Amino acid sequence: IEKHNINGYGLRAVIQVAPLEAVLQIAQALDDEHERGIDRGPLHGIPILVKDSIATHVELGMNTTAGSLALQQSVVPGDAEVVRRLRAAGAIILAKTNLSEFNLYKGSMTPSAWSAVGGQTSYAYVKGGNPLGSSSGSAVGLSAGFGAAAIGTDTTGSVLSPASRAGLFAIRPSSGLLSLDGIVTVSRDRDTVGPMGHCAADVAILLDAMAGTDDKSLRSLTMSGNVVWYLRAAQAPKMAGLRLGLVRNNFLDEADGRIIMPKGDVRANEVALLGAADTMREAGAEVLNVNVDLNFTEFKALVAAEQAIWLSDHKEDLGAYLAELEESPIRTIEELIEWNIEHATDCKAEELPPHAPTQEFLIDALADAGKGTDTYRAAQALSTELSDPRGIDYIFAKHNLDAAVFAVDLGAPQAVTVARGCAGVSEYQSYADEKGKCAVRVQRGRRAVRDLVCGQVEGGGEADQYSVRRGLGAELI
Repeated sequence: IEKHNINGYGLRAVIQVAPLEAVLQIAQALDDEHERGIDRGPLHGIPILVKDSIATHVELGMNTTAGSLALQQSVVPGDAEVVRRLRAAGAIILAKTNLSEFNLYKGSMTPSAWSAVGGQTSYAYVKGGNPLGSSSGSAVGLSAGFGAAAIGTDTTGSVLSPASRAGLFAIRPSSGLLSLDGIVTVSRDRDTVGPMGHCAADVAILLDAMAGTDDKSLRSLTMSGNVVWYLRAAQAPKMAGLRLGLVRNNFLDEADGRIIMPKGDVRANEVALLGAADTMREAGAEVLNVNVDLNFTEFKALVAAEQAIWLSDHKEDLGAYLAELEESPIRTIEELIEWNIEHATDCKAEELPPHAPTQEFLIDALADAGKGTDTYRAAQALSTELSDPRGIDYIFAKHNLDAAVFAVDLGAPQAVTVARGCAGVSEYQSYADEKGKCAVRVQRGRRAVRDLVCGQVEGGGEADQYSVRRGLGAELI
């Protein structure tokens, strides 16, 4: 980290590193446990990188800023629940990672992988390349060897996208499977925590440690509560017998520049996907061409509905996070906006620099009428209608699929999956997710090739278990 975070390659993947003395004390205590025959499991003594939107106790010597200079002096009440679980499993929280500030939900001109605190994270494998976000530092830091595993958060691709660019395995668990207590979110109902690792088994181990429901999430409250051991679920790594749907119409054959990600290369993605499909067929899977029942206008309507939901959720969720801080000069979204204006181009605290001068997402959230409105309820209803019987659920039911294969690098599938709360697993270069179900990125040589959005398994945990298992199978291709 010292050699290549600020100096050397200048990756800027890490915002803060735990004080060396504190880390060594924790490591020594864990070593002493081993000497006494105490084994906390596979994470015992393993150094982990954690996104800086996830709270860590002050005793670890690191603040939680979400990339904002306004929160540098804030003190959180304690560890986020997922961090508490990781530490209980023996993990060492080594560093807090850079991110797209406020999970890329500050302003439309906020660059991906940039925050006022951490600066611009750089792609580890291609100098000047875009590492994607918002969990940029977690992915880049892990790929550069700054830690043994990493944790990020995801609203719509913020774990899978940077993990794919960094050549990592990752899972976007079903929304509600992991607690979001102590985390800066965009939408508590849509967001989830996601682990990253160098193999599917690493991801499964992290999920085993962190899994636990969130009583403040509507999605979490609807889950069965059954405990799933993900590492155990990953013991059947076979693609043979899978029935996969390669979704073509809206993302390849009839791709629309108004929908796909800017600079998305449709033809390059098509070549990669078709090559991936051939590889999966050779491994025993059946791959079908399928189409979702949504036109371009409906895709745009779904995206607009999701954005309306995020705005209302963000007003409530960010406001609650700020109000619950133990110490902070910022207690409300209004105070945050005012602080940013006052320190817009301050040489010591440049919160709105020329290349990132906007904060309209915060301003719009403050002005939003909130969740208890007809507008919010209508957005929820439209999102459900378009993402369930017309989107993912439609193709699963019509073709009896085990998984759907998308070119998520084009962006459009994110409008179909996260709204549904689907889980998603990423391997090598991933594309994925707006429904909340599971997406799997599979590696083929040094290029990203495909993503499996695994779904139609209700109850969250089982869908994630299925995705981890199939992700391991894909890893072995």
